[in-house]
Amino acid sequence: MKLMSKCRVALLVATALGMSACNDGKDGNDGLPGEPGAPWVPPVVTTSAVAKVMEWQYAEGVVNVEFSVENQDGVPVEDLDKVQLMSTIKNEAGLLADTVDVTWVAGDDNAPGTLTHAGEGIYNLSMPHEAATSESIGTGYIRPGNGENGMPRTKRVMFTKNDSYAQVSTTDDAKCVACHGEFEDATGNATWGWHQHHHAIDNDQEVIIVEACLVCHTQTEQKDGGWAENTMAMLGHGYKYDDDGVIQASGHASLSTSYSMDKYRCSTCHVDDVVFTASLNGCATCHADLQDADKDLTVNHSNFTDLDCATCHNSFQHEHENGANRDEALNRYNFEIISVVRSEDKATIEVTTKATDSEGKVVDINALTDASPNGWATVMRNGEAMLPGRDEGHVARAKTAPIAGENGEVTYIITHALPYVEGEVLAGGVDGRISYTHRWGYPANAPISVSNIKDVRRTSSDGMKCLTCHTEGLDGHGSARGGFDLGGDACSQCHSAYNWAPGKTQDDGTIGDYAMAWGPLVHNMHFGAYKQDRGLNDMPTTDKNMPVDCQACHTGMIDLEDVAPAVVLNGMDESSVYGITAISANCATCHTGDAAKNHMIQQGGDFNVAITPEADMHTGESGDFAVFDPAPITESCSVCHSPARLAEAHNY
Repeated sequence: MKLMSKCRVALLVATALGMSACNDGKDGNDGLPGEPGAPWVPPVVTTSAVAKVMEWQYAEGVVNVEFSVENQDGVPVEDLDKVQLMSTIKNEAGLLADTVDVTWVAGDDNAPGTLTHAGEGIYNLSMPHEAATSESIGTGYIRPGNGENGMPRTKRVMFTKNDSYAQVSTTDDAKCVACHGEFEDATGNATWGWHQHHHAIDNDQEVIIVEACLVCHTQTEQKDGGWAENTMAMLGHGYKYDDDGVIQASGHASLSTSYSMDKYRCSTCHVDDVVFTASLNGCATCHADLQDADKDLTVNHSNFTDLDCATCHNSFQHEHENGANRDEALNRYNFEIISVVRSEDKATIEVTTKATDSEGKVVDINALTDASPNGWATVMRNGEAMLPGRDEGHVARAKTAPIAGENGEVTYIITHALPYVEGEVLAGGVDGRISYTHRWGYPANAPISVSNIKDVRRTSSDGMKCLTCHTEGLDGHGSARGGFDLGGDACSQCHSAYNWAPGKTQDDGTIGDYAMAWGPLVHNMHFGAYKQDRGLNDMPTTDKNMPVDCQACHTGMIDLEDVAPAVVLNGMDESSVYGITAISANCATCHTGDAAKNHMIQQGGDFNVAITPEADMHTGESGDFAVFDPAPITESCSVCHSPARLAEAHNY
């Protein structure tokens, strides 16, 4: 037992007695109530914002804009400390020319203008624009944000349309989107220039393109008082200044050189009822010799200014042809395929057709002198047009005039088709040329293309989508094929998996080793080695890191199970023909690395399928040709690469 001192024992006893004496067994009284604390309010965090222009007007030397700003949760932004404004006013010639780019910043004594907060996220901005008067007509946008309060900048918000707004009545934004893709998807890395993400929006958050571009790329060149070096007309018509200050063909200039485009078809970009203000800059982008004093023009424009233009061109008086001659030729005759069948003895294929004129009257095809239609046909195998026909790379065609029948029908006899096979599927149609006089006076041709290819060929693409950018209807092969009825599907009659013919000879004399099958060829010419070797233009996608805009050609979800399993043939001559499995042939045009190809091989892909010609040769128009008909090979890519995963991976 531990000993304790007498003092410590006494202290413990006294303490116990004292505590007992103070405790009556009851709780004490409550204290006085304290002041209630203020409720906790979470701080407003703005990760994005939306601005809307409520009212705006020009006054003497200023532009005034009332606008609102809300954050992503619809909460008014009450501490805006930075806003940019761009405004462009028409000059005395009626052309957008005078531009200011000004930014108000809180706390900056040198910042132009004033910003007044009216409460509830509403602000009044007044910015200097020296050329402005109360009668001014112009356009512009505001862009609040990115100041010290942490609010990111909003998108550019266009001025609303009022009596002072310079309305553009020349183009349709939808026509820009048709080729360039959705602008809201564009980044600063857009294929056709980082400016593509410089679009604006209206108060309904709808994208505004051309009118936004005009704020900077006015109707007047920088050297003549405009804001940007290149006007909107220059960019639209395919010209811009290079680094040395020389105007060069660029961008849309390719519309006059790329396959089946025509930059002189104004409706490619312009609305039908176009209303424009004539200017030397706008007209000279097409009429390059307009101010050439040595040129023998009906009217000498060499000393004219923009003010002079309105003297004669006070309305849309000059009727641009807009491809009228060619369109007349394309619509002069309407060919209809009645049937594509084997003859009774199965030795030939018979293609029956009829034609009507633009008024719907039946025409005698054999009597036509301004057109040269001809029938063609082939056998379909594994969803693709079987070749050879007339030679190793083309379908068989009629060698004699068609046989006249009843009601204007005629029948073409195809003698060089492949032999009959039980259960075969036939493809056939009519192609050829219709003659007309080009706008510049020389003879030209428009294509005839009609067939049943859409009914018998397997595909996940839509050939009509080609016409979105290829506005002249894929006018190919000497204007013998193309037009607007089939679009790119017209090409698949010869550009099939069975077409092993080598590519065209390059500028350096070499021959391109590219598969001619339509799928791989289209992929290759738009963003593969074929495009690079031949120096073709990029597709106008919204980001250089995403060179593919699949839905520009394909319809909806792409299902690899729909890909025809026909082995894609390739070769330089009959002795070197080899095959590539269908899905791999398409995917490898972009995914060119060894790792990607090894992955395809693991899924059943093969880049060197051994091909043995059939025992019997085919007799074409100019000789005998080997027949290659390998058994189809099915790859297992669709097991993992579902339509949904393909869409996610390719950003569509």
